[in-house]
Amino acid sequence: MFSSCTSPASPTSTASSSTSTATAPSPVSFTGGVVTGLDPELLDAQREANLVLAQMPQPDVTTPEGLAVLRALTSPVQPSSALTPEDITVPGPGGDLRLRVFVPDGPVRGVFLRLHGGGWAAGTPEDDESFNDRIARHCRVAVVSPEYRLVPEAGIADQIEDCLAAARWAAAQARDRFGTDSLLIGGISAGGHLAATVTLRLRDADEPAFALLDGALLDCGAYDLSFTPSVRAADDTTLVLPRTWLDGLTALGLPGLDTAARKDPALSPLYADLTGLPPALFTVGALDPLRDDSVFLSALWRLAGNRADLDIWPEAAHAFTNMGTPLAEAAFRRTTSWIDALYDGDAPRP
Repeated sequence: MFSSCTSPASPTSTASSSTSTATAPSPVSFTGGVVTGLDPELLDAQREANLVLAQMPQPDVTTPEGLAVLRALTSPVQPSSALTPEDITVPGPGGDLRLRVFVPDGPVRGVFLRLHGGGWAAGTPEDDESFNDRIARHCRVAVVSPEYRLVPEAGIADQIEDCLAAARWAAAQARDRFGTDSLLIGGISAGGHLAATVTLRLRDADEPAFALLDGALLDCGAYDLSFTPSVRAADDTTLVLPRTWLDGLTALGLPGLDTAARKDPALSPLYADLTGLPPALFTVGALDPLRDDSVFLSALWRLAGNRADLDIWPEAAHAFTNMGTPLAEAAFRRTTSWIDALYDGDAPRP
């Protein structure tokens, strides 16, 4: 639920860059579970980065002061982007909705609606600036990132409506504005949860956007808001996303809802009918308290007759792909290759 992207000068990024120049590529294997074949030195660097992550502050996110600290943590300085993003304002269910849009040079293969993280209570599209710029250029997709409303000023149900509005705009504009009839959807942390719920809402309403949806990229999302076993096992020594944050952020987003109510399929995709969904790539770290959310949802996604690829990255904490950690670059290459394979016809639309 929490995500940020550290600046190049951060301790975790420094470990990553030094490793990438000192080691040769490894024969990495993706077989629907724990990623294997990673260079041992890369894993050692990730362990060193985890020592830095263990020093992160743990404010009380249920207080205004703690929430301010969380929002500062999720808004690090970003590297300069190669593309120039455009801010577009469209009507949203709660008023004006800002969309941050990256468009690559040359033909566009698809429009990628990508939702930022931040535990539903923090984050902006700018927090993913570097990633969105790179994914747009590497995969030749236009990236659309909405500035959805945050809790506690709004609820998680309101955020879903904001993201639905962004999806409808992307679908309506895909052909005339971007020259494509293909959509992707995805997000990290809370954004992964919102991407999954929006996908289900589009399907259930038989909306035009769903007919264009070719793939979902779901990175360390929370798919059972009543908590999976790995969440229940978390404590305050858990990296990046301690148990107090898991409890506090969920309570802020779902005020007054008990455990049974949190299992509503409209909020927790794990309990939804998953038939007829697009191919999906699930990414999660082995040390992430939300690990089981990806493990369980990917299994049910496949059992419902859809394609689902699951990557569990060893030694990786929550949101490692967006925090400048040593494993982030390898995960980025996996993501871009998955999108390339999708557009090369390896994962046809259901």
